[in-house]
Amino acid sequence: MKRLSTLLLSAAMFLGTVGAAQAVDIKAKGQFEFAFGWAKNQAGAKGFNSGNAHQDFIARQRIRTQVNFIASESLQGVLMFEIGDTDWGRTKSGNYGGGSGGALDADGVNVETKRAYIDWMVPNTDLSVRMGIQGLALPSATKFGNPVFDADVAGITASYKINSMFGLTAFWARPFDAFSNHNSSDVTYKETRRLDDSLDIFGLVAPITGSGWGITPWTAMANIGNQSGYSEYLFEKTNPITATRDVENDRAFAWWMGTGFELTMFDPLTFGMDVMYGRMNDLEGMGNMGKLSGADKLATVRARGWFLDARLDYKMDWATAGLFGWWSTGDDASDQRNGHVKLGRMPVVGVDGGFNPTSFGFGGKKIRGDANAISQTAQGTWGIGTQLADMSFIQDLKHTLRVAYIKGTNDRDLARVGANNKAWAEETRYGVDNLYLTTGDAAWEVNFDHQYKIYENLTAYLELGYINLDLIKNHFQSDSDDAWKAQVGFKYEF
Repeated sequence: MKRLSTLLLSAAMFLGTVGAAQAVDIKAKGQFEFAFGWAKNQAGAKGFNSGNAHQDFIARQRIRTQVNFIASESLQGVLMFEIGDTDWGRTKSGNYGGGSGGALDADGVNVETKRAYIDWMVPNTDLSVRMGIQGLALPSATKFGNPVFDADVAGITASYKINSMFGLTAFWARPFDAFSNHNSSDVTYKETRRLDDSLDIFGLVAPITGSGWGITPWTAMANIGNQSGYSEYLFEKTNPITATRDVENDRAFAWWMGTGFELTMFDPLTFGMDVMYGRMNDLEGMGNMGKLSGADKLATVRARGWFLDARLDYKMDWATAGLFGWWSTGDDASDQRNGHVKLGRMPVVGVDGGFNPTSFGFGGKKIRGDANAISQTAQGTWGIGTQLADMSFIQDLKHTLRVAYIKGTNDRDLARVGANNKAWAEETRYGVDNLYLTTGDAAWEVNFDHQYKIYENLTAYLELGYINLDLIKNHFQSDSDDAWKAQVGFKYEF
C-alpha cells in the first residue's frame, strides 16, 4: 500500500508539472467607443456614414477586444476581435458581415478578426519574431503616420536590438492574394498566359538612437501581381484585367526609400521630419484608361514621387505649441500619352492609419466619426499648419486648436471638364483619397477638439471641424460647399 501511495504521488507530481508547463496567463484589454455626430461634407468626400449617401446625423459604435495568451516572457499569442463600425438602426443584406447588427433586434453576425499573431524570441538570442495578422507601419518621425504603409496585414516581422544605439527590423507581408478568384478548370484560363495573383512587400528598418536624437532609415519593395487586386484597391476600379485579356507584364515592381529624423536634445523643443521617395513600374490592367489617350489597349501605369513632412513642438506647462507642414509631388498633364499613365504621386500600399496632421480633412480624430474628408495619404498636396495642443486649465479637461492651409500639387489642367480631362482625373486619383486637388485648388481647415476624463478609464470627446474648399472654375468636382462636423464621443478603455 505504501508503494502504491508513493507511485500515485509521483504520478500526481508529474501531471502537475505537465500542467504547469502548459499553463498560460490570460490578459485582456480593449475599447468600447460610441460617437454621435452631425456632418456636412464637400463634394467628393464619402461622408460620416462612409457611403455615398448623405445623412446629417448618425450614431455609431465600435468594440475591440484583445486577448494575450502569455506562456512566458519569450512566447505569447495575441487575438484581437472587433465589432464595428456599427451604425445604429442599420444593417447589411442578410444581417451578417462587418457593420451589420445595428437595426432592430440587433442580431447581426458581425465579429471580425482584427489581429491574430504570435510573438516569440529565438532561443538564446535577442531576436524577436512576430508572425500572423498584425499591425504593421513604416516609420513616422512626425507621429502623423506613414502615407505609404500603415495597416493591419498578414506577415512576419523580425526585430533585433544590436545594442542601445542600433536596431534592425525586417518584414515580409502579403496584403493581396486573389488566387481564389480564378477557376482552375476553365479551359480559357489554362490556355492563357498565367496571371499573377499576389502582392508581396518586403521591408527593412534600421533605427539609430543617440542622446537626444534619432535617425530611422528604411526601405521597402513590392512585387505586384497583375491580378492581385491591388489596382482595384488603389484606383477603385470595377473592371480589372481578366484571364482572357492579353497583358504585357505578369508583374509590376515598386520600391520606396525614406529616412526619419528626430531631435529631443533641446527639450522642451522637439523636432521631427520625414523624407521619402517611391516608384512603381508597369502596373497593368487599368480598364479604359489607355483609350483616354487614343491607344486602343489597356493602360500601363507608372508612379513616382517625393513626400516630406516636418513638425516642431514646444511643450509648456499648460499646452504644446506646434508648427507642421508637408509637401508631395503631383501629377503632370504631359505625362499621360500613348496608353501609358505616369503619376507624379508616390505609390501607396495600404493606409488604414494613413497620414493624420488634422482631425477632419485627414485622419487625426480620436473617436469614431467623420475624418479623411480630403485625404488619407496627402499625396498630390502640400500644407502648413499651427496648433495649440493639449491645452489644460481645468484638471482632466484638454483642448486642441488647429488651423491648416492645404493646396494641391497636381496639374490644374487635369481637373478641367472637357477633352477627357474629367475622366483622366477621376480615373487616376487614389481610391483611398476623397479629393483630387490641383495647383488651382486650396482649402482652409480649422479643428477645435476637446476631451474630458470622466473616470480613469472613461473619456468624453467633443470634436468640431470646418473646411473651406476653393476649387478652380470647371473643376470636375464643381461643388465646393464648405464642410463641417460636430460630434460627441465616449471611449471606455480597459
